[in-house]
Amino acid sequence: MTKQEHISYWITSASENLDDALVMMKGKRYVMALFSFNLVIEKLLKAHWVKDNIDNTPSKSHDLQYLYNQTNLEFTMDDYNYLGAVSGWNLSTRYPDYKMKIYKMCTPEFMKTTKKKIEILRQCLLKKL
Repeated sequence: MTKQEHISYWITSASENLDDALVMMKGKRYVMALFSFNLVIEKLLKAHWVKDNIDNTPSKSHDLQYLYNQTNLEFTMDDYNYLGAVSGWNLSTRYPDYKMKIYKMCTPEFMKTTKKKIEILRQCLLKKL
């Protein structure tokens, strides 16, 4: 596959995860929606990784700040810190002790705000590809 085909793969996969997140939100499956939102950002960062590096295979890491640090992207400190919070949703949705904490956090208002923030970040990442 060419570099552009690899980038397109990550963009398409991220779009599918966004669709999943929106379906989960409608069904009030908020924890799984957060996990899918995490995947949206992770995959777009991996598209940037491919764009900004010689190789076409990004790290298997799920740490969004780590992936970001291997790209040429320039975020504000607030956006960079938000990547850390979004990374936490990956762990929080997988392990029971974390899951209980995140269930309490996932109010409809929190999810509405999160959806907006993720969409802004997603659009920013897509625009820079």
